[in-house]
Order: sequence, then structure tokens, then C-alpha cells
Amino acid sequence: MKLRILLSITLVLATINGAIVVYRFLRPPPPGPSVDRAPTDQKTTPPVAQPSTPTPSSEQVPEQSVSVEKHAMLSPQPPPRLSNNIADRVLVEKNARRLTLFRNDRPIKSYEIALGRQPVGAKQFKGDNKTPEGRYVIDFRKRNSSYHRALHISYPGPQDVAFAAQRKRSAGGDIMIHGLPNGMGSMGALHRLRDWTAGCIAVTNQEIEELWRTIPDGTPIEIRP
Repeated sequence: MKLRILLSITLVLATINGAIVVYRFLRPPPPGPSVDRAPTDQKTTPPVAQPSTPTPSSEQVPEQSVSVEKHAMLSPQPPPRLSNNIADRVLVEKNARRLTLFRNDRPIKSYEIALGRQPVGAKQFKGDNKTPEGRYVIDFRKRNSSYHRALHISYPGPQDVAFAAQRKRSAGGDIMIHGLPNGMGSMGALHRLRDWTAGCIAVTNQEIEELWRTIPDGTPIEIRP
């Protein structure tokens, strides 16, 4: 009985060993190592770039030059300095309360002004507190004026004198472009809150200094309504 069990066990083991030998003989060979793919269980480290000094290429220099030239062309040009522009014409627009300097028919600068206490209408007579209208010239100037500086306007003209004489009146005179009364220069632009002169054209003391330097004697002036 024991011999039969031993023979059975020996037969089973022999059968298992034979099956293992046959399996090893018939199974396909394992695949070789791949050179195209990295193993999935390994982490790859990206290469570290070595520092290097950049060398400008010959193609980059023209691009920089072009950008600088474009920037120079697009940059706004500074306005001309007032001291470099002598006016050859003065325009006064009473309704707009504006005096504008011109040079070669190009406006140089504009100023806000105050007029005579009766600003509507042209001056006709002495004491009417109106500012003249028409074409005149700056014929002389007063450095030591009661209104800081003053540029005299050649009113009255022949027609103004004749008009007033027909009515046995005086056409008046002493019409100026001037600054503020002496001792009141600190008022500045506040003087423009109302028309306050006896018929003259008033600006600030700083502005009359500019006009003094910019308007030479003999400059034509047109005063419009």
C-alpha cells in the first residue's frame, strides 16, 4: 500500500517536471531592451542650460536702428519758443476776449483779455469806455506805465477823428494793451472776471512782459467785434 502511494507521488512529480520543461521550450523569447523609450520607473531630469554671454547678431542691429528712427519720427516736436518768434500781426477778438499773435500767418500764442467797461460796439467818443474796432498799428510803448507796461494802439485814425468831429465830439485816445495797475499785479488772471478798463485791452503783468518782447513798434493790429 505504501509502495503504491510512493509510486503515485513519483509519477505526479515526473509529470509536473515534464510540463515545466515543455513550457520553457515552447514559450517565445523575452523581448530585448528598447533604445527608443526610457523605462517608466525612472525619472528623467531635463538638461540644465549652461550660462553663456549673448552675442549680438548682425541681423539684430538694423532692427534696433529702425525702431529708434521710427520713435524719433513719431516723437512730437516741442513748440517753438515764444522768444524766438517776433509777431508781425496782432488779432483781437472782442467777443471771444482773445488776443492772438501771428507770424507769417501762423498763430504763435493767444491770451485772454479784459476790455473796456462798455465792451459792445466800437469806440466813437472820449469817455464812452468802449474798446475800438478796426485796423491800427502799435505805434509806441510806455515802459513806466501806470499799468506796468503798455503798448500804444494808433487810435484814433483819420476816420475816427472825422466821425467824432462831425458830431462836435472828441474821438478820445490813449488806447493801450497794458498790464495791471501798479501795486495790483498779484491779482493775476482774476482781473478777467469783468471788463474794467476805460477802453484799453488788459492782460496780466507776466503776459504784458511777453507781449512787450514779442510785438515790435509798427506791428499792425486788427480789433474785431
